[in-house]
Amino acid sequence: MEKVKLISIVDKIILFFIVLFLVTLTNSIFVNQLGYYGALLSILIRFIISKENKFSKTGLEIPFILFLLAELISSILSDYSAQSFHNLLKRFLLIPIVYTIYVSVDNPQKAKLFFKVYIIAAVTTSIFYIAFAYEHFVSHLYQLAARGPSPFQYVMTAGGLISFSVVFLFAFLLNEKTKPIFKTLILIAFFISLLALLSSYTRAAWMGTAAGLFFILLIKRRWIVLTAFVGLIILAASFPKTESKIFSFSLADSKLNFVKEFRTDGRAYDVLLLNDTLFVADYQDGLKIYSNEKLLQSIATPSPATGIKYWKENYFALWLVDSRILLLEKTPEGMKKIDEFASPGRSVFSVIRNDAFYIADDDSGLTVFRNPKNLNDKFHFREKKHLSSVDADSNYLIAFYNNARSLVLYQLKDKLPTKKIDSIIVETAMGFVWIYNGNIFLQNLEQLQQYEIKNNKLTLVTSFDIRGTSNMIFENEKILVTTVDGDLFKIDANNSLSKIASVGFSPMSVTKENDKFYFSLNKRNRIASMIDPYHETNLERINIWHTGFKILKDHLVFGVGDIDLGKVYSEYKAYYLKENFGHMHNNYVHLLVTLGLFGFAVVSFLLIKIFLIHIKIYNSVKEIPFASSYALGALASFVTFLVSGLAEWNFGDHEIITMIWFILGLNLAFYKQYTKTLE
Repeated sequence: MEKVKLISIVDKIILFFIVLFLVTLTNSIFVNQLGYYGALLSILIRFIISKENKFSKTGLEIPFILFLLAELISSILSDYSAQSFHNLLKRFLLIPIVYTIYVSVDNPQKAKLFFKVYIIAAVTTSIFYIAFAYEHFVSHLYQLAARGPSPFQYVMTAGGLISFSVVFLFAFLLNEKTKPIFKTLILIAFFISLLALLSSYTRAAWMGTAAGLFFILLIKRRWIVLTAFVGLIILAASFPKTESKIFSFSLADSKLNFVKEFRTDGRAYDVLLLNDTLFVADYQDGLKIYSNEKLLQSIATPSPATGIKYWKENYFALWLVDSRILLLEKTPEGMKKIDEFASPGRSVFSVIRNDAFYIADDDSGLTVFRNPKNLNDKFHFREKKHLSSVDADSNYLIAFYNNARSLVLYQLKDKLPTKKIDSIIVETAMGFVWIYNGNIFLQNLEQLQQYEIKNNKLTLVTSFDIRGTSNMIFENEKILVTTVDGDLFKIDANNSLSKIASVGFSPMSVTKENDKFYFSLNKRNRIASMIDPYHETNLERINIWHTGFKILKDHLVFGVGDIDLGKVYSEYKAYYLKENFGHMHNNYVHLLVTLGLFGFAVVSFLLIKIFLIHIKIYNSVKEIPFASSYALGALASFVTFLVSGLAEWNFGDHEIITMIWFILGLNLAFYKQYTKTLE
């Protein structure tokens, strides 16, 4: 009797840990793993007490063993065996999630309960995510960072996790025959999850979700809805259209007056007006030089151009998206390339002041190039890491450190930062700084703050109700402020703020000379950008994959081992590719690099086997309410995972693979319970 009572207590403990695991699948990896390991340990204790083995074969044992064998061989042969064995252990410890969920379900009602707990928690997390996304939106971070918020985990992971709940809810919406009130609740939950997914701004998750929804419509043979779905995607990918324009305005009596606009063939990213000549860093077509809208010269670049700045005399600096900088000289015959250079690390910000070129690298500090005629006249300050913005005048350099959330003022000598004068902590995760005439301006998430340098101390003078400052133009007694929304403000000598105008769009860049303003407009369709060969992250991935295949060539059969690829990647990448990526941003390329052709074949066998099991389960339970809807969602979620993996290493993402093993384990549990009832 005592034994029965003890087993009952352990069963309740198992249920508690499973519920903890389910509730935190989409929001807390730490608590989630406590739930998983607590449940697994409790199941093992139950086995010791009862001698009852609830574990049974799933048909995945051989693929799992082969996968671990491939990991083991690659680890033994790897130059980084310790790290590879560590990751092998992680893969090994997560696989039992499948069996933990599988054996925890002893009746169909419990299987339903597990799914309901998961989906309610997932939708609740989505509601919180939308709230964070709203703050992200009003702070202009979608425009500044080009990504969604990450309150619970990295944004790519957040998008991936949300995509599964979208797919499951769509499966239930289409497949489940239930009361109208429940159908309405499913519909509401679907749209909440869909809004959260869109708010994540993660294209890999969008692509995977679209594939999952498409697969559901295909399986259910909803041809009309499928046609409408495809048409909607085509429409969304077509509008708004990608366009590039440059607008000219004149400023007179504190009024901004429209003059003219003209289209450009490429994508006008950055504009510079100098002596009535307009220089355009065109993301697609290199550097273009105009006079009165007439194209004078076009210079092709080896990768997309993102910025153009005047340095000194006849020298210009042209930024490329891959972090290279082209040094150009203006001659009587036109602009010509003189040299090519780069900072040593991952550049996040750069500015030209005092005829010196200041480049802030997040990972390797501040580099100062003092003379375009001699690029070896440079100084590197390795200790100044984690800078996100810098500016300088003839006496001072001001820097914002995003890791410490601090504003630091340095003395300048010979254009170089020497002694630290003062520093203050500011409550913002992102900041941009400007310095002018003894005043410091900091744009944080909420306000534009003005500090003054007084007695070698930074003192807050006032705060302006401006968000998203993109540029500040200093002109004697007045300061002009432009924002990412296209608003133009004036701050006078008395620190009085007034809005001059709004151009009516979000400009990519702005330049001013005398009373002339030029704004560039570059609209890009986020969905169409998935296949855009010029998109920054697409180019980045292509470079990563190209480097990955170079690594594979030297480690063809068994790969380099299941390791963080940062060190190996740094040995194979081109010099101007700054970031040492730890993974290949693609499941299939990453598996080739880490496990070689042998491991890739084994993992492909595992993935195909899982896919076939999901299909088998759906075909077996497709007439059974709830179970069929879950099986359909599980199958489509796996498709979502596979397709998202074309642009992300989600197989190695702890949270994502935990979700995949959970979905698989619960699908096997549904199948086991409902096939029991048919026996």
